[in-house]
Amino acid sequence: MAKRPTFFLSSTIYDFQDLRGAIKFTLESRGCRVLASEFNDFGGNLEQHSYEACLKSIEQADYFVLLVGSRVGGWYDESSRVSITQQEYRTAYERHRQGLLKIVTLVRSEVWQMREDRKALSRHLAQLDMSETERKMAQDYPSKFATDATFISEFLAEIGRNLETGQAVKTGGVKPTGNWIHRFSSFRDVHDVLNPLSFSGRTADEAAYAKALQHELLTVLGRFLIKIDETPRDYRQFLREHIANCPIERTDRFDDTFAIDAKKWQSFSTVMIHTLGRKLNAVVINDAIKSSLFLTYDRVSGSYTQTSAYEALAKLLDEIRMYNESANAENLSIIFEFSPKNIGRPKGNVRLPTMKLLILYGIAHRWVNIVSLSMALIVHLEGRDFEMPELMPFSPVKDMDDEISKEVVTASEARTALGI
Repeated sequence: MAKRPTFFLSSTIYDFQDLRGAIKFTLESRGCRVLASEFNDFGGNLEQHSYEACLKSIEQADYFVLLVGSRVGGWYDESSRVSITQQEYRTAYERHRQGLLKIVTLVRSEVWQMREDRKALSRHLAQLDMSETERKMAQDYPSKFATDATFISEFLAEIGRNLETGQAVKTGGVKPTGNWIHRFSSFRDVHDVLNPLSFSGRTADEAAYAKALQHELLTVLGRFLIKIDETPRDYRQFLREHIANCPIERTDRFDDTFAIDAKKWQSFSTVMIHTLGRKLNAVVINDAIKSSLFLTYDRVSGSYTQTSAYEALAKLLDEIRMYNESANAENLSIIFEFSPKNIGRPKGNVRLPTMKLLILYGIAHRWVNIVSLSMALIVHLEGRDFEMPELMPFSPVKDMDDEISKEVVTASEARTALGI
């Protein structure tokens, strides 16, 4: 299943309580996972202090969302003037440096304006004839809006990586990343920043879509299970064994007829007659290949990549297409032409038209693969890890796939040829 992006919300809680709740609701409605310490689903380790549990939880995040307001919040290290929000940011930034998460910083517009006003005030005070103590008292005056404007201004400078950027500009070194700061006045501003990051998350509609896909897969599977004594039976092993015991070699394919044990032919043809008139519908399967259902989020590239389940879905769609094209009355006519009614029950071998038998073997290959892939995807949609099943080769001719694969240009080879 598609792995959901995980967001960690970092901020002082009390002045952002409503906004944090709105962000959590919005991201989760887009199918994302949101870690916010004030909610019961945070899942921190009860054996740890809440501060340490928060810092540890950052390891689960793909995105660290930092909200900066007018409050300092609780101190993580009061003697060094490090707040818990600041320590969360520093922990996240180290993981960002390792390429393990992305940082999204949002600051209230009025806080940003306060910082700019304090910078302007600082420049003005520097020109006045006053002592350093008087200058600092004037610069750090408290207000109803911010009780520790200096801390907040310094924190914003740290987030913006101002010192590192200045040093890199002077020396020509590498400039820091993760230093974007988005200003917001309303929730719409926050939504516009976060929405692109959660675009492909699993929504309630997509969860329902997954159930629709599972239902169609079960319907497809049911077309290939044969009910005996009221019990559905899976004949994949029988088909595998028959083809392994009566293989058509590469040299045989040029012969007009192929000799096969009459009893084995009768058993095989009796099973294969169940394919008659069983054209498969793949409406949801065909649509699902264009969805994000079996994509996974790559935190390094910030994009979605194909999983083995996605590859299996694409393979299943191809197998169904080939089955529908080949399982028609003309190709299945060999079953009736060489039925006991027409040829009796001869002992020893019966000689069958090689080309028609090859087509029938190919239909049997498609049968096995469609059942195997459908079962694997059905189980995966129940929440289990996906396991790619063992599949029959494309060609019904024994050991022919290696020759065919040499002539087929793969998707990766096509990408290389295009230089992408």
